[in-house]
Amino acid sequence: MSGNAELLSFTTTDGETLHGLLFRADTSSRPDLALILIHGVAMSFYTGPLPVFAEALAGRGHHAFSVNCRGHDWIARGGDLTAFRGATYENFEDCVLDIDAAIDRLKQAGYARFVLVGHSLGSVKSIYYQGTRQREDVAGVISCSAPRQFYSARREEDPEFEARLADAESRVASGEGEEYLWAPASGALGMFTYRTYVSKYGRHETNDVRPHAAKLGCPLLVTAGEIEAGYFRELAGELADAAGPDNCTCIIVPGSDHFYAGCEAFMIDALDGWLKEKLA
Repeated sequence: MSGNAELLSFTTTDGETLHGLLFRADTSSRPDLALILIHGVAMSFYTGPLPVFAEALAGRGHHAFSVNCRGHDWIARGGDLTAFRGATYENFEDCVLDIDAAIDRLKQAGYARFVLVGHSLGSVKSIYYQGTRQREDVAGVISCSAPRQFYSARREEDPEFEARLADAESRVASGEGEEYLWAPASGALGMFTYRTYVSKYGRHETNDVRPHAAKLGCPLLVTAGEIEAGYFRELAGELADAAGPDNCTCIIVPGSDHFYAGCEAFMIDALDGWLKEKLA
């Protein structure tokens, strides 16, 4: 691990204390710019492909902050440390508060411009965030393998989804929202409260970020793996179409799975090249 890595904490406006690892570049042509890397469902700032990307990109002149959202791990301590958090408990919309706090922490460290880099659910959160906030200090968004997890897509792909969601909605309405169910989460089973399941996959389609991709106000890079499930590549194309060819680059990574295993060098080259081209 880089000797310039620093563990930082940051606190959201609703009192969640989160952590991240800031990899500082030894030299940078953009000293005011930092990447914020946002993990997928039940992952963390130190698991999955993003910390690997962060350290390598710091070696190429990009300051990179790999962070936890409140949905890190399946279950974790949160709030005043007597409450439970994690992917089992998070509300999707709260990602805005998490990313706000990460940006504020980096501003305290002297950075002024930011690129959001998400993987899996973190990609959905990144596009949702900038499409909602439309911050002028966000200079770019990178989406790595965003899943088609919104209501209409789930309904098409999972024949049991409609009944499962209806049951979850009924349980929330009857005051059982904090009870649990096991359900697929982009290919693997996960544990959710009924409240969280409705938040992430409900009929509101809050997390259908295709409309948000059209209003980011900054360049977008989308990637997907050649051998991961087809709906990742499908959404990559839809996001690229929504953003438009002048604003978006789409890369399908040869031979790559969802976690870019064995393809890290390709991805690091691609991310580094895009950053240097679009943010010169």
